[in-house]
Amino acid sequence: MAYPASLIAYAFVKKGIIEGKFVTQMKLQKLVYFAQGYHLVKYGKPLINERFEAWKYGPVVPEIYEDFKLYGSKEIVDTDEYFPSFDDDKRPRLNEEAYDAINYTWAVLKDLSAMTLSTWTHLAGSPWSKTYVSD
Repeated sequence: MAYPASLIAYAFVKKGIIEGKFVTQMKLQKLVYFAQGYHLVKYGKPLINERFEAWKYGPVVPEIYEDFKLYGSKEIVDTDEYFPSFDDDKRPRLNEEAYDAINYTWAVLKDLSAMTLSTWTHLAGSPWSKTYVSD
């Protein structure tokens, strides 16, 4: 089962808040990107419903951008301002595979900066480098 990208993003935001390792919008995009890759490799199916776009600083899911843009480039230290693109009463419950992808990705990447993760997405031969067209 694939999930709304904003739901997976929200799970990373909550982990960051709980552990005091706050994420920015940019880092959030990269965490979801790497979790998607992990899930595709390990389980042979996507973690999220939406597609990534090749933006200047790496892969971006526009829905995540829209949901979290009010934070700008600041760390997301609370979710009081968060407006999810789905209703709480209709929010799907994550299965074990989704939690595995989120937890693994968080454990490996939580201490890395957004710029480091962005640099990784820009490596020669990466999906981003094959699709990005500069202005």
